[in-house]
Amino acid sequence: MEILTKARVVYLALALCVGTFCCLAQETKSVQEVKGEWVISNDITPIQAREKAIAEAKAEALRLAGVPEYVAESNLSYKTEQNLALGDIHESLTSIDVSGEISAFQVIREEKRKNEFGNLIYEVWINATVVLYRSSRDPGFTVNVNGIRENYQSPEELVFDVLPSKEGFLNIFILSDEETSHLYPNKLEKAEKFDGGMTYKFPRSRALDYEVSAKTGMEVNYVVLVYTKTEIPFLAAETTENVLQFIAGIDPSHKCVKVYSILIKKPGETRN
Repeated sequence: MEILTKARVVYLALALCVGTFCCLAQETKSVQEVKGEWVISNDITPIQAREKAIAEAKAEALRLAGVPEYVAESNLSYKTEQNLALGDIHESLTSIDVSGEISAFQVIREEKRKNEFGNLIYEVWINATVVLYRSSRDPGFTVNVNGIRENYQSPEELVFDVLPSKEGFLNIFILSDEETSHLYPNKLEKAEKFDGGMTYKFPRSRALDYEVSAKTGMEVNYVVLVYTKTEIPFLAAETTENVLQFIAGIDPSHKCVKVYSILIKKPGETRN
C-alpha cells in the first residue's frame, strides 16, 4: 500500500511526533488464540477472505471478553447486491453500539485448508486486547461521508466530502497490513473545528492532493475517519497498533468512527 499526500508543487512528507491520547476506559481484557475463518470462492480473493477471517476473529474476541453485542458498521461506499466482487471486502476496525472494542491485536497463525465440502477456507488465529466501556455512543453525534469509492486505479486521487451532525474535530487514517498513514491533519492542513450541518471537502487545501497507489498489483486499504467532540490530536508513531489504541482510548460517547475499505489496482490488473 502506498498513500501519499502530494502537494501540487512539491511532495509533502508527513512526519508526526510520538505520543498517544490517554485511554478513558477503565478495564482491558486479553484473549488468546481466537479463531476466525472465511471461504475463498470465485467472488472472494484470498486477500479478501483473510480480512473477513480476521473480522470474524475480532468479533469472537469481543464475545469472549464479555462484550454483549458486536455490530460491524457497514461500509457505505459499496453495496453487496450491486457488486459482489468488492462488496464482500470486510472492514476490520469499527464497531457501534457496543460496550467494548479491540484496542490491539496480532495475527499469530494463518492457514488455508479444504473443508468437508471441498471449499477452500482461510483460517486465522489472533491474540487481542479488548477495552471495556461503561458508556455508550451518542447516536446524535455522527458524520456522513460521500465520495469514497470501493475501488481505485493506481495512482489516483482520493477526494470526498464530510458532513458532521454536530461540531467536532476530525482525524483521518489510511491503514493496510504493510503501512499506516495519518492522512489528516497534516503539515499543510491544520486541525480545525467543523460545524454541524456543513459540508467540508477533502483535501482541505487546494495545494494538496491525496493520492492512493499500490506497490503490488492489487491491495486492500482502509480509510478510517475518527470524529470527536473535542480536539484529540494523534501524536504517536504511524502504526496500525497505535491507531487502534488511539481509537479505543476515546470514550464511545465522545466519538464517531467510520471505516471504508477500498481496493487499489494497477491498470490492467485482473482478479484471480
